[in-house]
Amino acid sequence: MPGARARAVRGLAARVADGSLPLAWGECAEDTERRLVAIPGIGEWTAQYVALRALGEPDVFLPGDLGVRRALADASGRLPTPRQAAARAEDWRPWRSYAVLHLWFRDSTGGKR
Repeated sequence: MPGARARAVRGLAARVADGSLPLAWGECAEDTERRLVAIPGIGEWTAQYVALRALGEPDVFLPGDLGVRRALADASGRLPTPRQAAARAEDWRPWRSYAVLHLWFRDSTGGKR
């Protein structure tokens, strides 16, 4: 594991252990995301993913995620920009987390069920 990643994992573990970063279902996703990105080595995607998976937040969208963008590609295969993906997802509020899971599934199957 690269040193920067190991430091990020240790920083995360220390905050969870001392109680300054509770990771429990139903915690405030915005507060948790803010605390996570304050840890060196943890970015926005990881913070949003934690909100989606660990906190059960129903309205998280990952516009920069490659799987999401591939699933939203147009007929010619051109990927939307993260900004375009986010704009498209506005109609899916307040359930964008479910859309992300669907788009990941769609990407993993090549658009086939």
